[in-house]
Formats: sequence, structure tokens, C-alpha cells
Amino acid sequence: MCFAVASKGWSSNAIFVDLPWMDQMGYTAVLTAIVIVVISILQNKGADDQKAIPISKALFKTSPGFHIASFAIMIILVALYSLLWN
Repeated sequence: MCFAVASKGWSSNAIFVDLPWMDQMGYTAVLTAIVIVVISILQNKGADDQKAIPISKALFKTSPGFHIASFAIMIILVALYSLLWN
């Protein structure tokens, strides 16, 4: 997480590696995810949290009207992009 603190030669300290910005963000995202998982496992000792929201397939079920409307929006966007793209 210290990669973004002193990048591009801001510091000559060996702990700060000179990395491109996108690489820094990728490493930061991966390290943050690892920290979140480790804390989650240690905090609940592998068990589900009592305050957690139960996830099921019914939670993500959408209606046919939603499918039709989202497909229509995609078609409109494709048409707009193809007309306005230079």
C-alpha cells in the first residue's frame, strides 16, 4: 500500500519501488483484498457473521420486462456510438 506514497522518484528510499501508476493500483487492490479476507477470517474464525446478509439466487432474479428494457438500451447505445463515432 506504500507504492502510491512515493512513486516516480519522490523518494530515494529502497522501500519505495518505482512502478507505473496502473501497476501500483493493481498491487494496492490485491493487497487490500488480501487484508480484507484475512481480517474477515480471523474476526469470525471462519464462521458466518450473524449480521451478514444471506445471498441466494432469488436475490438476483430479474423480470422479463427488465431484460427487454436493458436489451433495448444496449441497442440504442450501439446505434448512438455507431452514428457519433469519428
